[in-house]
Amino acid sequence: MLNSIRKTAAAAVALAALALGGAAIAGAADKTSSTTGSSQGRPQREALSSDVAAKVKAAALEKAPGATVLRTEAGGPYATAYHAHVKTSAGARRVVLVNASFEATAVQGEMARGGRGPGGHGGPGGPGAGETALTGDTKEKVEAAVLAKYAGAKIVRTETNGDSSAPYESHITTSDGKELEVLVGKDFGVVDAREHPARP
Repeated sequence: MLNSIRKTAAAAVALAALALGGAAIAGAADKTSSTTGSSQGRPQREALSSDVAAKVKAAALEKAPGATVLRTEAGGPYATAYHAHVKTSAGARRVVLVNASFEATAVQGEMARGGRGPGGHGGPGGPGAGETALTGDTKEKVEAAVLAKYAGAKIVRTETNGDSSAPYESHITTSDGKELEVLVGKDFGVVDAREHPARP
């Protein structure tokens, strides 16, 4: 009888140990899953040194006078070296692209979280955040200026742009197959053009 009780007690201890071990493993798995999940979320961009951040901020404010700089970050769309998230005096959120020489090259609409990142463009197929398609006489003048500069190009779409110095933009495919975003000034002159990176 005593031997039977001892066996039962030993079995109970073994079962308890297994249960505790399983709970520990499950807890570790949950912790790993949580850590992995957070690391696979929104990628953390490299923090800028105070000196670099100050230069990026100055360039952004020169391009968007009166704006409030919310944050500065390394990298960005179109292989830019840096970018700054700003809030204009009118309350619109914009992204200012800054090159390695600390010159602001463009101002674009800021994408909502979960979009395609800074730049305000949803990719081919439609205008990005804060941009509206051009119509009528303005559209015709912008496209005429673009086609005069890029003969034989095919216009994909023409829309407003967040940069006050170049309030219009036209997305085109050139005759040699390049995809360009052409910026046009308020006087309907071509200001700049950026090549879209090749899509995988």
